[in-house]
Amino acid sequence: MVNKKDKKMKKIFYILALIPVVVSCQKEPSVSETDGEYMVYTEYDTDFNFNEPKTFYIPDSILVIDGIRSERSKTSGTDEIRNAYVTALKERGYTEVDEKENADLGIQISYISNTYHSVSYETPYWWWNFPGYWSPFYWGNWGYWGYGYPVYYSYSTNSILTEMLDLRAAEGEENKLPIVWNNFIAGDRSSISRYDLNRFKRGIEQAFAQSEYVSAL
Repeated sequence: MVNKKDKKMKKIFYILALIPVVVSCQKEPSVSETDGEYMVYTEYDTDFNFNEPKTFYIPDSILVIDGIRSERSKTSGTDEIRNAYVTALKERGYTEVDEKENADLGIQISYISNTYHSVSYETPYWWWNFPGYWSPFYWGNWGYWGYGYPVYYSYSTNSILTEMLDLRAAEGEENKLPIVWNNFIAGDRSSISRYDLNRFKRGIEQAFAQSEYVSAL
């Protein structure tokens, strides 16, 4: 990642899921419009001129990370995700090239999937601290929630992390490859892969919608 001491970065959040996130320079979306969708987060280097690079390269596979191992994957689903980025970048005036050596920008896409399991007597649910959630004070003079028995729960999440690299930067072991823009799309994983895929594609559209500065036009 770009060292934020060296590069000034700007962060933009947009909520496409019911997740407690601070919204910057965005009107809070209607719950009826965002319920069930993914959270979309974007960040960029404010010193970078996105009008200067003209070409981009995206590998034909996506890095899949499942918490235990990582491997390259090329399926119909990963192709759709990749194509969504290709389409968005072309609409912004960039040209796709077949060889990364000829590209100004590199786009790397990672898919992360995790399932969390927990058995606990204390604070087993993150939403206990969610604004507006039940407080024990509602019922009387108690300071904390407490279970007299263990609570088991499990939930699954999936996310996409996409990073834009400035391939024109000077190479060398002592030099850094700058990441000038990234987006993170995340939320709970459903039992229907097509449903999740469509949510990811809508998340990609939103990532570019809130990143108007990403343009070669």
